[in-house]
Amino acid sequence: MKSKSEMGILAVAFVWFTTHFGGGFASGRQLVDFFVSYGWYALITPVLAIAIVTVMLYYAWSFAVIYRTFDYRAWGNLYFKPFEAIFSNAYEIMYILILLIASAVAFATGGTVMKQILGTSYVMNTVIVAVFIFFLTIFGAEMVRKAASTMAVIIIAGMTFIYVGNLIANFPLLIEIIRTAPAPKGFLQALWASLKYAGFQACAMGAYIAVADVLTTREDARRTSVWGFLINAGVLWLATAGVLLHYPAILKESVPVLYVAAHGGGGAFGTAIVSFLIFLAVISTGVNLIFGGAKRIVAFWARTRGSSVAGDRKVNIAASLVYVLITWGIALFGLIPLVAKGYGYLGTLSFPLLILPVIIIGLFRSKDWGKEAKSGGKI
Repeated sequence: MKSKSEMGILAVAFVWFTTHFGGGFASGRQLVDFFVSYGWYALITPVLAIAIVTVMLYYAWSFAVIYRTFDYRAWGNLYFKPFEAIFSNAYEIMYILILLIASAVAFATGGTVMKQILGTSYVMNTVIVAVFIFFLTIFGAEMVRKAASTMAVIIIAGMTFIYVGNLIANFPLLIEIIRTAPAPKGFLQALWASLKYAGFQACAMGAYIAVADVLTTREDARRTSVWGFLINAGVLWLATAGVLLHYPAILKESVPVLYVAAHGGGGAFGTAIVSFLIFLAVISTGVNLIFGGAKRIVAFWARTRGSSVAGDRKVNIAASLVYVLITWGIALFGLIPLVAKGYGYLGTLSFPLLILPVIIIGLFRSKDWGKEAKSGGKI
């Protein structure tokens, strides 16, 4: 039984990792923008960003487990009381934006990578990606966790191959970079960039709450947070350090990880692995985010219509299909730049409207969670 519990804990942690490991992470572009462009501060700031998200998720998962609320809206309405009208609505907007844009970018990136590798048309490639994502989202949280676990193991193995080989081949360069002055932007700017990264990643919290129904105790939430931190911070640090090895030349690269593969001893095989990892990244991010959104719609339908389990499944399929079609359309018709104008502000807005409220509420209220339900009181 303990082994089954541990597998569930790891599976939820893997959902976090595979959502985090999106196209921007996989390509290395986010690593450059948020960390590497600030010089050797990049050896510190990625771990700080993940630590902040970890604390937030610990409280989020703990509350979800105690009150058995696994769609982000129901969770937010309870968690943020009596200020749910502000913070729960704000998070709803953030999650929908991150779902639409990140999933649309997944379609666009996956379609482009397949075109480069296979030579097939972009539109057909996006349809293939859409079908993959749709079918992985309609069979429930258990399927999402299994898919995430499988992809996480492959991604971690691939990232280790690319970046450990890169570190071994270019380690003297890292020593040289550490000895030199960091980027002229300064530590405060590097710190602010890492806080924005944490805010941006925190917006996907709804996807992690949606698959947390396998957790049964607060201790499960704590262990999931620890595993999630080790996996996400470890791989993010390894990738960032690998990209930093090629600072400042790599700052101009549109797909930095391809530069790393070409200069890290991986050769053509390394480049093929990178392309495959990017494809897995876009699939996993789309699946996890769309499932989280669909679960919110299913829960809303069940509360308002009193639908049965069978009815919920039909709603789940319909909701997943709608989200897939919308995000596929955004990618297909080139609307990403239009919608993404406000996307860069999500990280900044998320810090005061999501991360800080979740952590502050957790610090001051978490000791009383569960007592209200036992005593028949209200939260």
